[in-house]
Amino acid sequence: MKTLQTLALAGLTTLSAPAWAGDFVDTRLSFVFADDNVLAGAGETTPNSPNARFGAGNQNTQFYDNFNTRFSGFESLSNVVLYKRMPAFFEGLTTEAALTLLVLERPSGGVDILDNSSYVRLNYQPPGWGEKEGISLTGFPVSADRFRLGYAYRISWGGSSIFTNRATAAGVPGAKFQVTRDRWYAYVGGKTALVLNDLILEQETLYGVMAGAGWDILETLRVEAGGGYFQKGIVPGLANQSIEAGVNSAGVSGQVVYHVGVPVGTSVDFRLYKNDPEIYQRFFAPETYPGGLSYSLSLEGSYLTQTLQDPDKFGATKPQGAVALAFQGRAKLNRFRFSALALVRSLSFIQFDVPGFPPFQDFPTGTVLKPEVFGALGVDYNIERLHLTPGFIIGAQQPASFRSPVPLVGGSNPPPSLTGTRTVVVRDANQLSILPSTCGGSSACEAELIWSAKATFRWDLSETVAAVGEVYYTYDTNRTTFEDDVTGIAQPNFEKPHALGFNTLLQARF
Repeated sequence: MKTLQTLALAGLTTLSAPAWAGDFVDTRLSFVFADDNVLAGAGETTPNSPNARFGAGNQNTQFYDNFNTRFSGFESLSNVVLYKRMPAFFEGLTTEAALTLLVLERPSGGVDILDNSSYVRLNYQPPGWGEKEGISLTGFPVSADRFRLGYAYRISWGGSSIFTNRATAAGVPGAKFQVTRDRWYAYVGGKTALVLNDLILEQETLYGVMAGAGWDILETLRVEAGGGYFQKGIVPGLANQSIEAGVNSAGVSGQVVYHVGVPVGTSVDFRLYKNDPEIYQRFFAPETYPGGLSYSLSLEGSYLTQTLQDPDKFGATKPQGAVALAFQGRAKLNRFRFSALALVRSLSFIQFDVPGFPPFQDFPTGTVLKPEVFGALGVDYNIERLHLTPGFIIGAQQPASFRSPVPLVGGSNPPPSLTGTRTVVVRDANQLSILPSTCGGSSACEAELIWSAKATFRWDLSETVAAVGEVYYTYDTNRTTFEDDVTGIAQPNFEKPHALGFNTLLQARF
């Protein structure tokens, strides 16, 4: 970490050539005053909900928010980009490189500086090829996390965590070879990671390969597909029993996009940062309203599989499948904007990078599994003379859940609170809510629908500064907290299902 901080500061202070104005790109400063639930005070909910305060985080977002980014939107952050592009000594060849560092401010006032997929690229343009066409080789010397499979960030995969979180400390570098033509592209690439082998107690190299292609069949229709294979090491639990069982994963993703009047977009977290003034791109340019109708419809799907420990057979492994589907629709009619979003994620997909639940294990036979399913609709309208955009979003979510077939046992004569099985709600990877054992008599509790509605406004004060406000209501009967019963044993109990919150931001983006 200190090496990256020193490198960033040295690069900014000693760079011999004049710095371009975009050396800090995708910068966001957020001054926030918020309360994720005004109906609850500190210590009354899980997770805890303090009273209104300056600052906010993921707890202040809803399930339909931030579908195409890994950030909550409340962070203060920037990307330091030192970029250089030069023609090579050989005709048709161009060299470029970018040192990109994510500068993320912590609530304590400290700063994290992380590599954000710095790269070195060679691009060859054969005679007669267009300006945007070429054959390129890109090397990621530290982190190839932005080189991913999938298209919407929420269900993308193949980033650095595909080798499990144990690999990220040592870095996950990689390389990508791509051919880009006017109507199509194709690529192949790979990554490596160092992960501790729990059998020999030494780090070993794990490999991953990725490939994909896209084709603009029509000016309005694009089809894309990609796939990959990754090693994840061995099962630690079986290694402790001197059994070597490899964990390998593979999968495919595909997308169909139909667009009229708008280009095919991608998550900002997939793009490689650059600040070449000739091709400078503003990531947060103000919204434009050219008039008329324009829209984009996309349907994406992924199927993944990986080998995990079989809990029903000693020393054995078995494949576990994972599925994700997503639909995104966006339309602009004069100064109206409409959006539709739908998502399906199997529980195994949510836990894919962990991998599994518990880690490195498949679910026992007979486990009742339910996927995450949600949908949301939104609309906003831009009042041009006031630079004001009010909007409204409504959505419903069936959270992912599982219920084990194995009853809990509390001795030879257990109390009723320790018998039977429980339903566990999984809101995201390793984010769990354990429901009480019974609801409405002797029947087991089940995960219920979550409803959410949000009113929003955005008031653009200038091209770089805006005031943003949100008021949202959520009805969630799956909220639980642990309280001691009459025997002194902590048991899950339902919280009040109503939550009313607000976020107010004064945000600068440049």
